[in-house]
Amino acid sequence: MLKPKKKITKKEIQRDPFLESIDQAQSHLKEKKSIYLKVAVGLVILLIGFKVITEKNSQKNSDASGALGQALVALERGDDNNAQFQLETVITKFTGTQSAKIAGYHLGKMKYESGDHTGAEIYLSQFLNDQVVDIMESSAAFMLADISAQAGDINTAISLLDKGIQKSKDDHTHRMLELEKAKLILAQGNYERARTIADGIISEKNVTPVQKQVAEEILGKIPG
Repeated sequence: MLKPKKKITKKEIQRDPFLESIDQAQSHLKEKKSIYLKVAVGLVILLIGFKVITEKNSQKNSDASGALGQALVALERGDDNNAQFQLETVITKFTGTQSAKIAGYHLGKMKYESGDHTGAEIYLSQFLNDQVVDIMESSAAFMLADISAQAGDINTAISLLDKGIQKSKDDHTHRMLELEKAKLILAQGNYERARTIADGIISEKNVTPVQKQVAEEILGKIPG
């Protein structure tokens, strides 16, 4: 004999765990509505602020790039005074941008070529620390190494050349830095190490006549 179906009361429905969880969630949302609204508004404000900052930085980078371009045009034309002024302006006005860091390299290079080693060292060292463009880092390391070598600090010069060698992305730059390093090592009296570098370069493919000549000159200065 079939049992009569049990009548489910409204009270029992309300005690259903699943339905209770729904009710609790709805009740929680009602109670916390103002808090969630404030959080949502806060997130919107943060997103708007981020967008404004991003657009501002984008405009700053664009302006910095344009200013650097003008400075390099002046440098290319041989207008050194104007170029120096514009490079200094880029560094001061657009601090932190990649263009400002590159401007520091060119300003340091100008000072190096003019014989202002103290000024050159300041800008080139900063550029090397910033690690912006590998090929320019190799060049900066070479100039700083030359400054150290002229000051008699051979160990620092060799260390700087090693940094440049690590950053060099093409065989030509790599070999030129290695040859400069070999010259300094030779000056320290480490003949075998200098010989190893010079012999290694001569044995490489696509060595330029100048590089081969420098390597042979190094070998020619080694006693015995």
